[in-house]
Amino acid sequence: MISSMVFKLAVLVTVGYENGVDEIWIKTLSSGNVDASDTPDVFNYYNSLSNYHLYPSQTKCFRFSIKSCRDAFILLSAAIDLQSQDVYEICLGGYGNSEVYLRRKCNDADTLVISTPDILNCTGTITMEVRWTIDGSIFLYMETAAGPETILNWRYPIPLPIQGVGIMTGWGADGIWIIEQTCK
Repeated sequence: MISSMVFKLAVLVTVGYENGVDEIWIKTLSSGNVDASDTPDVFNYYNSLSNYHLYPSQTKCFRFSIKSCRDAFILLSAAIDLQSQDVYEICLGGYGNSEVYLRRKCNDADTLVISTPDILNCTGTITMEVRWTIDGSIFLYMETAAGPETILNWRYPIPLPIQGVGIMTGWGADGIWIIEQTCK
């Protein structure tokens, strides 16, 4: 059942200075063998950050750390509740933790695939940041010891108005997400 897979997660909130929320920890269990390549209602498998009162669309930025062996997904949607066919899907550690890919909508042939062997880590967290612009540019940065490294820099000629952001893990992988309240 979709609902039993989607809502099996744990949430831990950490409170920082002045009683503000610094970050939210979310554990996602595998949503199964689904992604936007062949699942028209893929948005139903994602956990919307708006459910946690996080609205990255306001800053056009989403900063997080992830611990997963492979197949961690981010959905950038034209709808705040993710219920839209107009989406960008980013997969981190796809194809056995060997690639990052970005696609628009279900069955869209225009998929960007980048070789990124072992980008995710089963035992430690990797910190990343997704940024986007109203002109259709999407950037993915990964924190390294030398500073931010650009993993993805892509511009779609007909941009989507991103209103909602969702996360999930799939294809047998679980994940722990640490969602930061703000970007650096």
